[in-house]
Amino acid sequence: MTCFDHCEITVLRQTFKDLCAISGKGTSVDKETFLQYFPLPGLLGERLFAVFDTKRSGKVDFEEFVCGLAVTCRGDWDQKVDFIFSLYDVHGTGAVSREELTALVSALNQ
Repeated sequence: MTCFDHCEITVLRQTFKDLCAISGKGTSVDKETFLQYFPLPGLLGERLFAVFDTKRSGKVDFEEFVCGLAVTCRGDWDQKVDFIFSLYDVHGTGAVSREELTALVSALNQ
C-alpha cells in the first residue's frame, strides 16, 4: 500500500466501501460486483478476479483490492510480469500451457 499516498488510499477506501455496499458482503467484494467494476470479457475477467483474490476466499477484501491495484498501476516490471503470468496460469501449475494461452488470447478478441 505504500505506493499510494494518503489521498489515493482515501479514494480507494471509499471506492471499496461503495463496491462492498453493492456487493452486500460487508467488508468484501464478491466476484459479480468486481466484474461489474472491471468489465473484462469471460475468462479474462474470471482470471483477474482470481489473481486479486490471493486468499482464495471467493471474495476480495480491502488489502487484496489495494495490493492488486498497486501491482497493476504502480508495480515495477517484475511485479507486472508476475501478475500477468498469474493471470495466464489458469490451472496454477507454475507454467502456461498452449491451451491456457489460447483461451486467454481468445477472450481478448471477444
